[in-house]
Amino acid sequence: MTKDQLIIECKKGLNIPVESTNFDGAIGQKVLAVKGYAKNAGASDAQLDTDLATGLIVMGVTDLWNIQGGEIKFSPAFHTILTQLACASLVTN
Repeated sequence: MTKDQLIIECKKGLNIPVESTNFDGAIGQKVLAVKGYAKNAGASDAQLDTDLATGLIVMGVTDLWNIQGGEIKFSPAFHTILTQLACASLVTN
């Protein structure tokens, strides 16, 4: 899924109108951060192209969207799905 497609999915997850472009820059930065975090945690490029990864990215962006200044906190569900993607990456590589 392209970055633009992921931004659209994240807007849906954040209840932001898809037509609005006001937050695309901020959402795009968070998409890149979540993908980088997942990749560094062991998720392969192949796993990051799955539907499960799309859900992970939307969840991670939502988690980052709702944080207070100076805080980083991903939800337990985010970490569970990330673990699944990383484990699947080991099996399929």
